[in-house]
Amino acid sequence: METELAERTKEKIEQYSIETIFENKVYKRMLDKQNIPSEAEIKEYIGKKAVENIETIKNGLEKIFEIKTELKFPFGNNYGWGYKVGTKSKHLFYLFFEKGSINIMLQIGGITTGKEMEKYNNLSEEGKKYWENKHPCGKNGGWIHYRVINKKQLKDMGYS
Repeated sequence: METELAERTKEKIEQYSIETIFENKVYKRMLDKQNIPSEAEIKEYIGKKAVENIETIKNGLEKIFEIKTELKFPFGNNYGWGYKVGTKSKHLFYLFFEKGSINIMLQIGGITTGKEMEKYNNLSEEGKKYWENKHPCGKNGGWIHYRVINKKQLKDMGYS
């Protein structure tokens, strides 16, 4: 019984690993570096729901910041095409295009304040798993690659 539970837990943790994200057969990324995709091609590739999710994120950010998005193919061949999202002077996150979804890659630190703990406690179970299984970087921080395909995941990202 314990072995079965350990295996299921391991499988759940592995679904949040960066390797699993890149190897996913359903949510393939736009990996043709030689051909810059047009806005129409991006929209067709990611689908209507993902386009709406991008608009929700963009509208939410624009209430706080003057944001800019740049089409990029960063970090080598596995990441694919996406938007680098930032303000005039600060990088916020990358938003990668996937077949039928988007994937947000952002850097997070450790939880150091009560407000941060409150935000963590309000995450869905899936959101907590992404946080707990972040790709390590620095002392307590790391990178999260959060696939957004529904409203619950948008809420985890701070948008409703």
